[in-house]
Amino acid sequence: MGFNDHMEEDDGYKDFLQSLISNGHLEGAAEGITKKVIAEGVDSLSSKQKWLFDKNVENYITSECKRAGCDIPWSEMYEAHDNGGICSWCAHMNAKDD
Repeated sequence: MGFNDHMEEDDGYKDFLQSLISNGHLEGAAEGITKKVIAEGVDSLSSKQKWLFDKNVENYITSECKRAGCDIPWSEMYEAHDNGGICSWCAHMNAKDD
């Protein structure tokens, strides 16, 4: 799953973006542009806004689990970033091993 794949689908993408805002990961223009994407979609951005959006949001995207190699859905993306790049199942299994 690439960064721009399925961005308009209601599969947790907007919730992922809202988590970045709510948890203080984005500020200034990047925060405003991300709010615009949530409300109007990525197609509503100018090329300059899209560049800034991509630059600021891509650091938080973990599309593939570093442990199992499976795709990480948008609904788990924010937690995957905090878990060091692993999906929720692998994070659960790691916790059981501890």
